[in-house]
Amino acid sequence: LADAGLSSVLPLAPLTGDPGLITALVERWRPEISTFHMPFGEVTITLEDVVTLTGLAIDGDAVAVDIPDEDWSAMCLRLLGRAPTDLGGGVIRIAWLRETFDELPLSASPQTTEQFARAYALSLMGGVLFSDRSGGSVHLQYLFLVEDWRRAGRFA
Repeated sequence: LADAGLSSVLPLAPLTGDPGLITALVERWRPEISTFHMPFGEVTITLEDVVTLTGLAIDGDAVAVDIPDEDWSAMCLRLLGRAPTDLGGGVIRIAWLRETFDELPLSASPQTTEQFARAYALSLMGGVLFSDRSGGSVHLQYLFLVEDWRRAGRFA
């Protein structure tokens, strides 16, 4: 994970948030100008804010994902060592990742350790870095990003 530049997000957890605060922020969000309208003025989230909160690098290659020609299930088997039975639309449930890769065995081989690290990175990407309204799923295109840890570390 350090080679991929993701070690700074290890302590981050999926945000649960304060429902009242979230509601207030949603009411004040102005999507046409990407700012919050607060009583004291306009406020926006900057790239510096993201760096401060996550510690992620902002200088490097843009995250661009080439969708491989490989079947999603075959890609899961190759990079994770196993695949869920319900891979509809190339998405994987984050809960499945957490259940399946819950605890690394003490006698794990380097290959198994790498598979667990990929599963953890994929759950971080889906639950924290690239979270969306999918309801706890992450697209497998992001798994391709951590196929090669050194290449992943070049992304901003």
